[in-house]
Amino acid sequence: MTQEFCFFHPRDQKRSPVSSTWSSTSINEVVAAIQDAWAQIDTFDYWKSAKFQTGHYDDEDELTTKIAEILNERLDNATTGIFRKEIFQTIVRDGKQSTATLSSTEQMPDLSFRLTRTAPGEDREESALFVEAKLIDASSGCREYVVNGLHRFVAGLYAPQMNFGMMLGYCTPGFNDPTEQLKGYFSAATSEAAKRCAAPVTIDAGGLLATEHTRAAPAARAFRALHVWVERPAPKAPIEEPPSAT
Repeated sequence: MTQEFCFFHPRDQKRSPVSSTWSSTSINEVVAAIQDAWAQIDTFDYWKSAKFQTGHYDDEDELTTKIAEILNERLDNATTGIFRKEIFQTIVRDGKQSTATLSSTEQMPDLSFRLTRTAPGEDREESALFVEAKLIDASSGCREYVVNGLHRFVAGLYAPQMNFGMMLGYCTPGFNDPTEQLKGYFSAATSEAAKRCAAPVTIDAGGLLATEHTRAAPAARAFRALHVWVERPAPKAPIEEPPSAT
């Protein structure tokens, strides 16, 4: 599979793909920005979303909403570096997209990152780094991450015109190694969705963990899923009540 970042014309398979304005540099900037946002997740002064609470570590929607708020605040104020508003558009939370076959226009990747500049022939709406986030822990392991996350990319529901996309894992200690966890999950996979996603975890040309997949037309056939995991605290053990006096 090519390591280039490409946009494929939505409804004309005969047209050659467009070399996207996305690059390893811009994607790594997004990864670094997400990791920086994660470092502030429990201390940031939120004004669009609720004040951070410990329970939010177990709430995928709250974590993703807060990451988007931190990132957009950074875009508003950054004057140096690549991750600033002159280069990136506002990060969209749950933006609706169409599937490859147009069977649905209601697909909503958790985060959509778009560059302000597009290449000739590159669609401004469909050309993006789409990100899907999932919790990874003892409760479900990688099941939700794969079956209700990665599979949406592989099936052409998300990013159908792009040959890349990103999975963001909110993992707990003991589940923080994507290579080990995904390998173990895929080796024991029984569902068709999981088996369809099964692939070795490698390091791509930009230094990110990736899995390579083949999709059905009219989605872009070759697809590279990037995997970025951040660690949340271990769940606290329930406090045991002392036995009552008799």
